Amino acid sequence: MNVLLCPDSFKGALSSPDVAAAMAQGWQRVFPRENPLGLPLADGGEGTLDVLLSATGAERFTETVTGPLGEPVLAAWGLLPDGTAVVELAQAAGLCLVPHDQRDPKITTTYGVGELLLQATKHTKKLLITLGGSATNDGGAGILEAFGDTQQLGYDVRIACDVDNPLTGPRGASAVFGPQKGATPQDIVLLDGRLGQLRDKLGLTEQPGDGAAGGAAYGLRWLFPGARLVPGIELVLDAIGFETHLTNTDLILTGEGRLDSQTLGGKAVAGVAQRAKAHGVPVIALVGSLSSDLTGQQLTDAGITTVFPLAPGPCTLDESVHNTATWLANTTERVARLYALTRSAR
Repeated sequence: MNVLLCPDSFKGALSSPDVAAAMAQGWQRVFPRENPLGLPLADGGEGTLDVLLSATGAERFTETVTGPLGEPVLAAWGLLPDGTAVVELAQAAGLCLVPHDQRDPKITTTYGVGELLLQATKHTKKLLITLGGSATNDGGAGILEAFGDTQQLGYDVRIACDVDNPLTGPRGASAVFGPQKGATPQDIVLLDGRLGQLRDKLGLTEQPGDGAAGGAAYGLRWLFPGARLVPGIELVLDAIGFETHLTNTDLILTGEGRLDSQTLGGKAVAGVAQRAKAHGVPVIALVGSLSSDLTGQQLTDAGITTVFPLAPGPCTLDESVHNTATWLANTTERVARLYALTRSAR
C-alpha cells in the first residue's frame, strides 16, 4: 500500500516536516512494515523556502536585515538550479518574529524584505517572492523604501500567495488580516486608509491577491512591472514532483492547523486535494480545528474525502499547541485502523 503524507505546517505548533513525522509514527503503529512517503508542503507562506530548498537542492544564503520591528534579524533566501532566487517574506517580516505583546501593524515594516530582494537581484533577474505569515500591513512601503521608490524593469517576477483578497475595503488586507497581527477595530480604519493613500500615490489598479501579506503584493507589483501573482501551493507541488507520485498512491493524508473557507480558496490542503481528485486518490485531512460553516458537499467538491479534527475533547489553544504532535500520531493511528478494516473487507 502506498501512502503519501502531504501536510502543511500547523502554525505556532509544528513545521510541515514535523507534522509528516508525527503522521508516520501513528501510521506505523498499525502498519509497522510500511513506510509512508513524507512530502511536507507549504503554500507560499512561512516554510516555503525550506520546502523548495529541500526539494531542489538549491543554494541557501543568509543575510542580516531589518526585522519587522526595526531590529536586526538573520534571514535566508535561496537560489534554485534554474537561476531563480526565492525570497520568503516571512524570513524578514514574519509574524513569528514579533512577540505577542508587541504585535502592532501600525509600526511593523517590510524594509528587511526589500534588503533581501536587493541581495537576490545581485545574482539574478528571475525572482520568486513568497508571501504569507507577515507581521506587516504597510502595502510593501518598506520594500519600496529599500529600493529608493524606483521601479525595477527587466525582471521576471512571480509572487506566490494563497489568498485572493484585494488591497483595501471590507475584504482587504487590513480588515481581514489586521486583527491577527494585533490591529484593533480603530487601527483597521487607520490602516485601510493608509493603504488607500498608497494606492492613490502609486496609481496601480487593484486586483485580487493584492491584499496578501498586508498588501505587500500590491507594492511588489508596482516595484516590478509585469510581476505575476500565482498560487503558492501550485508552485510547491510542481517543485516536489507531486504528480509523479499520484499514479501509484492509494491514500493521501494531509493537514493544517485550521480548515476553513480560506483553505478551499487555495491553501495547501485544497491544492493537494484537487490534484488527487483528478487521479481518483482519496484524501483525508487531519486538522487542529474545522470551521462549522463548511458543508460535507463543499469538502467533497474540493476533493477532500473526510476530515479528522485532532483534539480529543474541549481544550485551550495552549493545550492544543502543546499536544499537537501527540494528537497527530494518535489520530493518524485511528485513521490507519479504520483503513485496515476497509482493506480486510475487500
